[in-house]
Amino acid sequence: MPLPFRTVVATAAVSALTGGLLVVGPVASAAAAPAKLADDFNGDGHRDIAVGAPYKTVGGAEAAGEVVVAFGTADGLATTVKASLTQSSAGVPGTPEDSDHFGMSIASGDLDGDGYADLVVGADGEDVGAYEGQGSVTILWGGTKPFTTSTTTTVENPEQWQAHGWDVAVGDFTGDSGADLAVIEPGAVVVYKGGLARGSNPVPAYTLSASSAGLRFSEAAVGDVNGDGKDDLAVTGDAGTGRPGTAVFTGQEGSPNRIQRVDDGNTAVALGDINGDGFDDMATSLTWPDFFSVEDPSNGSGYVTVRLGSSTGFGEPVTLHQNSTGVPGANEDGDNWGASVAIGDVTGDGKAELVVGANGEQLGDLDNAGDVTVFRGSASGVSQSGVVRISQDTAGVPGAAEAGDLFGAQVRIADYDKNGKGDLAVTASFENDRSGGLWTLPGSSSGLTGTGSKSLSSAEFGLATGSRFGETLQD
Repeated sequence: MPLPFRTVVATAAVSALTGGLLVVGPVASAAAAPAKLADDFNGDGHRDIAVGAPYKTVGGAEAAGEVVVAFGTADGLATTVKASLTQSSAGVPGTPEDSDHFGMSIASGDLDGDGYADLVVGADGEDVGAYEGQGSVTILWGGTKPFTTSTTTTVENPEQWQAHGWDVAVGDFTGDSGADLAVIEPGAVVVYKGGLARGSNPVPAYTLSASSAGLRFSEAAVGDVNGDGKDDLAVTGDAGTGRPGTAVFTGQEGSPNRIQRVDDGNTAVALGDINGDGFDDMATSLTWPDFFSVEDPSNGSGYVTVRLGSSTGFGEPVTLHQNSTGVPGANEDGDNWGASVAIGDVTGDGKAELVVGANGEQLGDLDNAGDVTVFRGSASGVSQSGVVRISQDTAGVPGAAEAGDLFGAQVRIADYDKNGKGDLAVTASFENDRSGGLWTLPGSSSGLTGTGSKSLSSAEFGLATGSRFGETLQD
């Protein structure tokens, strides 16, 4: 079964189908103290999550795209408090058009410094004026009633098929303690300084050239690699000569500075402190190595490269695949092992776990059913002991594995139940005839299991069959 292009290369009553913005359920009062979480859009102290369906048909426009938000509650994420956002929604600029891909990339952070997280949505296929495929990025402002106002970034020197918004990331890249916005295009990373005014049209402060790193950029991740308290940016991509690569830009006063380029990556990238030493480590993946001039240890299954961070950058690579010691499963061509990666502390012990999604994994005779593999963090890095494999056939996980579900399409780790341990969010974008779904698995001191898992279906968000809900997920 062919996998979707992005994966291969990478409420009560619903108004989503008519394009309206709907927020259902209790909303924090204006007097409530604003939360200081980068993913708390309404300031109620609970983490929220935004899920993309960039290939959804909206108002007859194919692949116009939609983003839905599940707001956090005392019981974790729920569809009883949600928002549906398209370019037909009140407060969202633009008009749904064929192949806009609204929701192709999603990030969040407090870009105007008001204490509420703001939602950033990329539409890499958006036509702007005479420029087909120029792309656009929309900032939807948070607040007690979030997403009622928005602004779009200004693109300097626009071009055809520029794909502005192919990916987006938020962090303090310029060292002023405020959240900045990085917009990834194949040819550049465009940085917009934080402290934005809601009525402004953000203009680029710096542009980081992809050609200087010898890459065409694709996916980005944010973390503190060198332990200086400033956010660094890792951007993976393709060297254009059959070689993958990842460039690392360190945050500093003024413009971010590229300190390193490594010859691994291309599909997905994540940063986090796996060994608990105060320096964020990096995991990158290459899911279709047959298309690259690389030595492939995975027999076409896909593999992940882990590098430990330090004050001077990343160290030597450690390669993981399904034939590595202690890793469940076996390398099979087309498993897409590494379709998604995430790093976060699931156990609360100060050492982050590594989660690897394989949405093309065959389970028994079920092609492309998909699963995720969970590695524990340790003082020496990724542990290959006690590795756990989770699918929809795992006890406690709602549903059942089926051919073509693509479970593991996207993964994210965040503490949704506020118990000090990271929970895993995982999507299956082709679940139920390509409708899609979202699962959350609670973290615990013993790691991730299926116990306590919940599922949020595309139907619960009011999305039509075939929406491919979960094709993308908030960074």
